[in-house]
Amino acid sequence: MKKIFLYGLLFFTASLGLMSCDDSDQHTDTRVTNYISLKVNGDAVVYVDANTTYTDAGCTAELAGEDASDKVVVDNPVNTSKIGPYTVVYSATNSDGFSASATRTVYVGKPLTGAVSDGSFRKTAAGAIVNWSGFNIEVLTDGNGLYWVEDLLGGYYEQRAGYGANYSMKGFLKVNADNTVSLAGGGNVVGWGDAYDAFKDGKFNPATNTISYCVVYANMDFNVILTLK
Repeated sequence: MKKIFLYGLLFFTASLGLMSCDDSDQHTDTRVTNYISLKVNGDAVVYVDANTTYTDAGCTAELAGEDASDKVVVDNPVNTSKIGPYTVVYSATNSDGFSASATRTVYVGKPLTGAVSDGSFRKTAAGAIVNWSGFNIEVLTDGNGLYWVEDLLGGYYEQRAGYGANYSMKGFLKVNADNTVSLAGGGNVVGWGDAYDAFKDGKFNPATNTISYCVVYANMDFNVILTLK
């Protein structure tokens, strides 16, 4: 009799264990999340003249086949009174907290190409010289002597070394009334988290439409000649 009772108790305990496992399996979360998709209206890259009105074309959104454009939040920093590149960011979040984003790049200013010309060279503190040329640099101008330059180092690290955009030195150059050129802002290199040490010998030659200058960076002189086209 005692053995029968023990066997019955073991069977009852095992049955409870199986029921417990089966019960936990029934609580699996099977919800489906519908993600928002964004579509930038118009061109992803836009050029706008300085001191004009910029009207953004906006962005549409779709969620589960339905229009959800009312959920789009726009961060638009474009200021046409200052030349240079701007990024407009569009974002939206669904009811489960999942977000999506898209961007548009807006360049303010007249676009030019600054061709790195022969005569450009880098000189180290020890006197070693490296010549380079042939790279094209994005340039924007307000038409009044101010230029935004994609890379004051003439593409030396960004293009020649292949390090990418974080290793360019973006900045503003100002052509003065006497055709001297001064640095009017910028000069940082994001990739290394540092900046130029000095700027000198800036000149504009209206006959050849060239800007030449020397940027001192990391104990090296980067002598750059940009032919504007």
